[in-house]
Amino acid sequence: MPNYEIEIGENVEPSICPCCGKNSFIGHGFVYKDGDAYAIYYAGWAEEHIEKKISLALAIGKWDDESTSTDRTCFGIEASEGENDILFSFIDPEASPWPKTDLLGEMLSRKDSLKHSFVNEVFLILEQIVRGHPAIRKYLNI
Repeated sequence: MPNYEIEIGENVEPSICPCCGKNSFIGHGFVYKDGDAYAIYYAGWAEEHIEKKISLALAIGKWDDESTSTDRTCFGIEASEGENDILFSFIDPEASPWPKTDLLGEMLSRKDSLKHSFVNEVFLILEQIVRGHPAIRKYLNI
């Protein structure tokens, strides 16, 4: 089984949530698989929302100096509190703050994400992210 390590990037200072006008936050980080750069993620949440959920973008692929966004596969995910655990759900690009970026690439549709060969690995990495990123862990009460 591969070993995934999370390196936490900076959390962005609060900004104003476009849907409710309250503070929202963005965090990001890097994922290493067996010691090699493997993925990057962005996470966004608003502490004042009634329903606690986080929008995530996870891009898996090559990260060397010659790589581009076309060398990566980007997934959109929503994480929310379940009764006893965290629930993950793939989302379509239009539901994400990061549908297409130069860094992450073009996000797959929900349908394409569900049938992608990385689907099981995505969930393993997401578990590491929500447990390893202190601001996310605090927000989701883990």
